Amino acid sequence: MAHIAFFILPAAGHVNPTLSVARELVARGHRVSYALSENYGERVLATGAEFLPYPMDQDEFLDTMVPQQDSASYTDQQEFLNMMKWMLALTQQTLPSFEAHFGAPENRPDVFVCDPSSFWSGHILAAKWGIPVIRSTPTYVANEHWSLHPPVDTAEEQQEDPETGELFGVVAGLLAEHGVEKGIGEFADDVHSGPALVYLPRAFQYAGDTFGEEVNFVGPCTSANSFHGDWEAPRTGRPLALVSLGTLYNKQPSFFRACVDAFADLDWDVVIAHAGGVAEGELGEVPEHIRVHRFVPQGEVLEHAALMINHGGTSTVLQAVSEGVPVISVPQMAELHATATRVEQLGVGAKILRKDVSPELIRETVLAVAGDEGVRAAVARLRGEIESAGGPAAAADAIEGLLVPVAAGA
Repeated sequence: MAHIAFFILPAAGHVNPTLSVARELVARGHRVSYALSENYGERVLATGAEFLPYPMDQDEFLDTMVPQQDSASYTDQQEFLNMMKWMLALTQQTLPSFEAHFGAPENRPDVFVCDPSSFWSGHILAAKWGIPVIRSTPTYVANEHWSLHPPVDTAEEQQEDPETGELFGVVAGLLAEHGVEKGIGEFADDVHSGPALVYLPRAFQYAGDTFGEEVNFVGPCTSANSFHGDWEAPRTGRPLALVSLGTLYNKQPSFFRACVDAFADLDWDVVIAHAGGVAEGELGEVPEHIRVHRFVPQGEVLEHAALMINHGGTSTVLQAVSEGVPVISVPQMAELHATATRVEQLGVGAKILRKDVSPELIRETVLAVAGDEGVRAAVARLRGEIESAGGPAAAADAIEGLLVPVAAGA
């Protein structure tokens, strides 16, 4: 039995795909543990994994990343700096306790599963102890052929941007403190290279055929994860639409109201899941065939859906397609724009820009997508790619491939 330790960004879109993988590893007899914020305890323990929590102010985390998206002055560089600051603070907070726990001989992991977007405690400990790492990536990976963001020349950044240079200096100090003999550039390269679990089929990845075998495109692994109770499908025989903006970009009552107005006169059933983004009564009068919820068990609803409107979250889009459901994506930031564009390119749905949202455009796009046989055929093709990717079993195989064989009789 091996010990596999997960260090994952404490956001639902990053955590949820790993849970089915953890469940598969536990079923194979491995010991699995998570270092994760305390609000995810119930989900982790339900997989059979151990849970090492740390306190985290979830509102502070959301406020760090999300509101600036509405600002005209918000840039990718500002997003990078905000995330760097947050990751460094959390790394400094958690690293001593993680080192004490995982450094004990009985708790030393055999493999680290580390989210490249997460704080760096797992990466630092893995480098310090010489333990193999596999990346856990819920969205696109990058190489010399394609990247969501331009590459960052760390030395140049340090010269040109004092704030960035100061942050890199803190990272360099952490590496030196823990005996990791790598510069910040080499360490950053290690974090974003090497073996990877990518929760996409290769066909959905930009330039997917340019990545080697160590990048394991295992497809979405969220279907077995449900945390929001039961849901009963309407028995009307009408097509059903699911509307969700996820948990980060959901405070948009005007968007949800536009969806209500778009479907008000359509012979559809509609489920709106706003994840706390809408206050009670904020949507005004809602027709009976449109049901508004804080959360729903998304997988169960998708089993009955004819279409989904979402924020362009990669895991959500692929979960919908894996159930044979086309999507209309309304992207909220750079990564989500990439997914919404991929939806269009592969023909599995449509994209509506946030600035263009209106009841009329939503209604027009819903009817066009729902009535397009080409969209249904494209969804079926991508669904086949998802099924052949292997899911949690393929991910567990990749992790087991990093285990060092124990010599007979040792």
